[in-house]
Amino acid sequence: MDILLAVRDTISHYDLIRKGNTILVACSGGADSIALLYILLEIKNTIGIGDIQVAHLDHRIRENSHKDAGFVKKTCRNIGIPCIVHTEDVPKFARENSLSLEDAARTIRYRFLEEKRKELHLDIIATGHNLNDQIETFFLRIDRGTGLKGLSLIPPKRDKIIRPLICIYRDQILQFLNSRSIPYRMDESNLNLSIKRNLIRHKLAPHLLETLPDFGEKLIRLRDTLEADEEVIESLVDKIWGEVAEIE
Repeated sequence: MDILLAVRDTISHYDLIRKGNTILVACSGGADSIALLYILLEIKNTIGIGDIQVAHLDHRIRENSHKDAGFVKKTCRNIGIPCIVHTEDVPKFARENSLSLEDAARTIRYRFLEEKRKELHLDIIATGHNLNDQIETFFLRIDRGTGLKGLSLIPPKRDKIIRPLICIYRDQILQFLNSRSIPYRMDESNLNLSIKRNLIRHKLAPHLLETLPDFGEKLIRLRDTLEADEEVIESLVDKIWGEVAEIE
């Protein structure tokens, strides 16, 4: 399926964007977020998107992280999109709060994005999470141990955050970028196989998709089913909570 059509279908199915919505695109400079930006620009008029702006967090985890920031600023300047860049010492924040780098970066990233969304009076935040991210998250949570809620994985929509690429494979994203000669940045840390997510990304997931090419689609159906189950359970609990619990 054409990637633009697939993204429009995802947006429609999960009601991610409504006519006139203004969007803050979280852009790291990597393939996923750059593709997200260009795809939203291409379908902007078709689905009636309002203003689009870009936010980039320079996390200072890598020595050359400032080059990612420079690349995003240059990209936005070339296509005429406003861009906000913020620098934060994520390693320091991680040390001070006893967090892993991944958890610290996630905390700071979403805090920064929400602050900028409110400051710029924009409706929603779009991130570049894709179907491969779902597969990686699935195996990571199975490995750590999880329950029904954990197996619901990455939601297409949560509060003010939307993920229009959540049903798109990374290979489709790379094909889109290459077909249009759109440049993007490579994060060398993603090649470090001592990190479990990278091991799943480069070793397990490719073999799995070669053997079961529709595994991602089946995972999406499982996620949607589990989310629906969770909603039913929560509604039933809310209904009887007052009858069985006494709050002091």
